[in-house]
Order: sequence, then structure tokens, then C-alpha cells
Amino acid sequence: MWRISLCSVRHYWALFAGTFVALALGVALIGVSASALAATWAVPTSPGAGSPSVTLKDGTGAAHTLTSGDLDLGGVQSVLAMAGVVSAFVTVFVITGTCAFGIALRRRDMGLLRLVGAGGPQVRRMVLGESLAVAVPAALVGCAAAAAAAPETTRALNGTGLAPVDLRPGPLLWPLVFAAGCGLFMAVLGTLAASKRAARARPTEALREADLDARTMTVGRGVMGALSLLTGGVMLAVAPGAGTEAATPLALFGTMALAVAATLLGPVYLPPLLRLMALPLRWVDPVAGRLAAESARTSRRRTASLVGPVLAILAIVGAFTTVLSTTGAATQADDRARTVAQLVVEPAHGDTLSADEVAALRADPKVAAVSAPAALEVAVAGPDSVWKEQAAVADPATLARTHRITVAEGSLGPLRPGTVAVSREFADWYGRHTGSTVTYGLFGGRTVKARVVAVLDGGSAVPSLLLPPGSRGAGAAPAPSRADVLLGGQAAGSVRAVAAELTARVGADRVRVVPSRQWLGRTATDQDRLNRLVLGVLTVPASLYALIAVAGTLVMSYSRRGREIAGMRMLGVGVGQVRRMALWETLSTSVLGVLIAAGVVALGARAYRGALTVFGGQAPLSVEWGMLAALTAACVLVGVVVSLAATGRLLRQANVTMVTSRQ
Repeated sequence: MWRISLCSVRHYWALFAGTFVALALGVALIGVSASALAATWAVPTSPGAGSPSVTLKDGTGAAHTLTSGDLDLGGVQSVLAMAGVVSAFVTVFVITGTCAFGIALRRRDMGLLRLVGAGGPQVRRMVLGESLAVAVPAALVGCAAAAAAAPETTRALNGTGLAPVDLRPGPLLWPLVFAAGCGLFMAVLGTLAASKRAARARPTEALREADLDARTMTVGRGVMGALSLLTGGVMLAVAPGAGTEAATPLALFGTMALAVAATLLGPVYLPPLLRLMALPLRWVDPVAGRLAAESARTSRRRTASLVGPVLAILAIVGAFTTVLSTTGAATQADDRARTVAQLVVEPAHGDTLSADEVAALRADPKVAAVSAPAALEVAVAGPDSVWKEQAAVADPATLARTHRITVAEGSLGPLRPGTVAVSREFADWYGRHTGSTVTYGLFGGRTVKARVVAVLDGGSAVPSLLLPPGSRGAGAAPAPSRADVLLGGQAAGSVRAVAAELTARVGADRVRVVPSRQWLGRTATDQDRLNRLVLGVLTVPASLYALIAVAGTLVMSYSRRGREIAGMRMLGVGVGQVRRMALWETLSTSVLGVLIAAGVVALGARAYRGALTVFGGQAPLSVEWGMLAALTAACVLVGVVVSLAATGRLLRQANVTMVTSRQ
């Protein structure tokens, strides 16, 4: 059967071209992500000898030594890993759809093989052989593309600033082996279900049926669709009450599961919806509109395969962009709602404010309170591990005057040695509540066992740990990077004038005083810019890949429609009517894919929004309309251009001999 597989691939090269391109690009995307991730692993995270360190024992008695100043590559590694996951998900989605679609287009050929004596296992081996014949060269081409693009990708990643240090291209052998293995696995996985379907084809049934009139909703497809629908529904139902940390993966993977369910169950509900959408076309363009509607109704597999790529990429990109932008918008809204201080004071030069500058601010008669938490990195011991945590030396009572902070447990007051206050997120995640003991270590200093006296709910204004005054590691006491100033009396009504007075009092060469709203707006702009950068790394490669997959699916579809279009021409359908039929069909499937993706993303965004908390209100919903609109327009444009070009090619070949020619 291997020789038959090779002959089949050579004969139906146009049919397998879409699978080849999709798989090669998928391997390239996975290889580039894996090589960039390997480059981050090759960076030494420890600064070396001489840096302050601390040794703590976890709950099991095992000692762990952590060093201050270790590079934190977790952020860029998470982004790259997620980019690889998105690329792999889209690749599996597209490859599975194209393999199933290719078998459906060749059902008559499978019936002929069964008619001349080929058994079901032989047909299945032939289909798997075709898959390997396409997958092996596609994986090699994808690895070559990844090897060429990896160094440029690493240099481009350095230009984004996502990594704390410049990355150097690492060894490519194992990332490329991993990418090639993933590509072969996905090709075989996508072909297994299709090969089972091909092996069950009966000779007489296949010869009687048209290419796409076979039963599309098999038991396996229906079961997988129902399970995906149930899984996605449960995830999104649980997400609102799961907390912010757990809601993120629930919303993302729940949305993906719904997208998979919408694609698998597409042959059931897509044709009726398309016929409903085509009703206005029957009035505007009776012949072409009716042909487009009937084509969607009779060719259910083709309809689902055309809607699938558009639905998949818009659902994935929409879910990631909406979750990330909504998180940023909720954080910004919470910061604005909790900030009571009217002014923010930053150092004009350097990174921290001095004790004299903070004292000068507090001595001003127009100032009611000044909170200046001094950030400090500590190591915290848990039951099974030791990790780094962000802490701050601050007075909780003063912090509560400049920010709206709720005392969830305990009491609000000055911290004494041997006590600590924790944020609500820290308490919920690690189970440290009032009366519990927290063991933490100061880098270059001592190990402290402190009792939790308060659990504070203050959003980003409250770090994980609030330490008492006098806490320090190696060297001098920590200094604040900024101070929040609360004005009292009539001074609160003239914020800018007081800001100018404080600048003159302390010294314009020493501090920079700005209104809190202005400072928060600048911080929000910087965060939005970073979010868009992360979204670009996550979604742009997968989006380009999906657009090529849309084009490949259309090419596969029209490669087997020569008989259909030739028959229309024999019956008197005009050239313009055939072109408009292709246009309406492509527009209908693209628009329907966009609408279904929008519904899926809306469900995921609603569930995720319910898990976010904003002081005094509801979390805002933020959608990257520009990015999604551009991607939608690109999907529609690619579909229209490819379908019209393929239709034009078939129209030039349409004649009487084509009706009886071999396809």
C-alpha cells in the first residue's frame, strides 16, 4: 500500500498541498518557540559569588539556598511557552480538519479501492502512508525554516524588552527534534480518525454517493463534540468563583474547548444557519444565492471545514486578547478606585527617595499623610518549597490613609518586631491567616519567624508581605521608590499648586511631584504598550498561520469542484453567476465563523470578568477591537481572493469533456 500512497500523493498534489503547507508552517512555529525557550534556559540566572543569599528549611526539613539578584526569566518563558501552545493548538485544529476534509473529498476513490478487493485495514494503511508521505518532508521543511528564523527571532525578542537580559541563540538540535516529532505526531493523530472512516467505506455505498453526501456526524465526532461542549461549559461555569489566578486558565481553555465543540458539531447546525443567512441573497441574487445556499446544505463537510479555521483563530486570538486586556483594565480601575492620595512623588534622579526627602514631605503643613513603602525581596518557606516573594517595609495604618484598604482579618495598626501583615491574595493562596506563622529570610540577613496580625485587601497597593520597620537585608535599610501624598483641608482642592510648592520645598533637582491621576495614566499607558507587545508575540504568528490554513482549505475544496462547476455551465448558469455563487458562499461561511467565534469569546469573557474584583464596582471589559477587526478582515479577504481565483481557473477549464474526465 506504500506505493499506492505515494502515487496518490503525486496524483492529488493540489489536495495534499494544503496539508503540506499547514504542517510545515506549524512545525516551523513550534520550532521557533522551542528554540527561543531554549535560549532562555541557557541564560545563567544566578549572579554568581558575592551576592547576598539566604538559606531556609521548608516544612519537610530540606534546606534551600536562594540568592538575591537572580534573573527572573519566568515572564518571557511563560509568554514563549504560551505562544508554543497556541501554535500547537491551531496546528492540530487545522491538520485534523484538513485530513478529514481530504478523505471526505476522496470517498469515491475509497469505494473504488474497496470494489477492486482492498480490505479495510489496507485502506487505512494507505491513508496513514499518505499522511507520512506528506508529513515527513513537511517536517523537514518546517525544521529548515525554523533553523533559519530562530536567530532572527531571538534578536527580535531582545528588541522587545520582554527579557531582562539579551538572549543568545542556543543549540537548535533538540528544539528542532521536538518540533519535528510534534509535527509527525499531529499528522498521524489527524489522520487516525479519517483513516477509520475511510476503512469503513462500502464499495456500493461509496459508488452511489456524491463526494460529500456521506454521513458526516459519526459517533466518534458527536461524542468528542459533546465532551468538548460539556468541558468548556463546566470550565466557564466554575471560572467566576475560582478567583483571579485560577480563572485565567479556566477561561482560556474553556473558550478553546467551546471552539473545538463548535467545529466538531458544525455539520449539524452550520447548514441550517447558512441557509437562513442566505435568504436575503435569494431575493437580491436569486440564482447565485440559491446555488450558494444549496451548496452549503448538501456539502456539510466542506461547509464545516471552511468555517473551522476562521472560527478557530478568531476564538483563540479573541480569548487571549480579551483576557489579557481585561486583566490590565481591571487592575487599572482598581488602582484608581483605591487611591486616595492626590500626589505621587518620585525621585528626579536615581531609583529611590532618601529619608530626608520623605521627612520633608511629612513636615509640610498641607500634607495629611505620606505612605512610602520600601520594597524588599524576601525568601518565604512553605510546606514543600522555598520561593521568592515581594515584600515592603511600611506602616499599614499610614498606607490605609492614602489608599482604600479593607481589613479582611485582624486589626490595623503599627507592626512590631516578630509580626507581619499579608495581602488577601497571599493568605488565600498559601493559607496564611491571622495567627499563622510565616517564616521568611532576608537576603544577607537573618531568618525571621513572624506572626500574621492582619490580612489586608488593597489590590496592588498592598504587597504580599508588609514587614515592620527595621527589617533589612545586607547593606543599608531599603528605601522607597515613590511616595503617595494625601493632602489635608483646603489644600486638597488645589492639587497642582501644592505639587509645585512641594517641588520647590524639597528641590526640583531631587524629586518630581505629579498628580496621582496623571501618574496612574502614565503607568496604564506603559502597561498597555507591554500588553500589546505580549499579544503580538502570542497571536501574530498563529494568525498568519491560520490565514494560510484558510487559503489551503479553500484550495483543497475547489480542487474537487471541477465537475460541479462544469455541470452548472452545461445547465446554463452564467460565468458571473458562478463567480457570485463562490463569493456569497465564501462570505457566508466567513461571516458565520466570525459570529460563532464572537459568541464563544463573549461567553469566556463574561465568565472571566466575573472572577475579577474592582474596589467599589464591576471590572471593566476590554476588547482589542482593532486587532480583532484586522484579523477578521484578513480572513474574509483571503477567503474571497482565493475562492474567486480558484473559481476563475475552473471556469476556464469548464467544458463538456470535464464532466466525464478523471479528477
